[in-house]
Amino acid sequence: MPQPVVVLAEDDGDLREVMQALLEQEGYRAVPCPDAFTALRAFFTEPRVDVLVLDWVLPDMEGRDLIRLLHSRRELAELPIVLTTGVTLELPSFEGAVCLLRKPFSRTELVRILHALTHHGRPASAGAGCFQVA
Repeated sequence: MPQPVVVLAEDDGDLREVMQALLEQEGYRAVPCPDAFTALRAFFTEPRVDVLVLDWVLPDMEGRDLIRLLHSRRELAELPIVLTTGVTLELPSFEGAVCLLRKPFSRTELVRILHALTHHGRPASAGAGCFQVA
């Protein structure tokens, strides 16, 4: 199985670096993106993307808008997206996301979710910090 590719859209530079290092340590190829535009561009430059880890609040676009834009493309309609946020939001607004991780989340939880998405196609049953989204 080829190395899973994760686009990591996070505007906090320190958090993005820590998450990138963790993902690479766990065997993923992380594509770090400081904003939505860079993340969007990654989907046109990367040969394959397995998962998007998306911060809900980015400087140039809200997570909801990026999800809609990506999922409107036929080839990305089934792209699994893991939202991260420090903002309290109602879950029904997370259209198209596989789950939500509230910051601060544990490294273990992020790795568990990504492993489930890249090795089984769906996340394991929701645990603390991750909520299934219908």
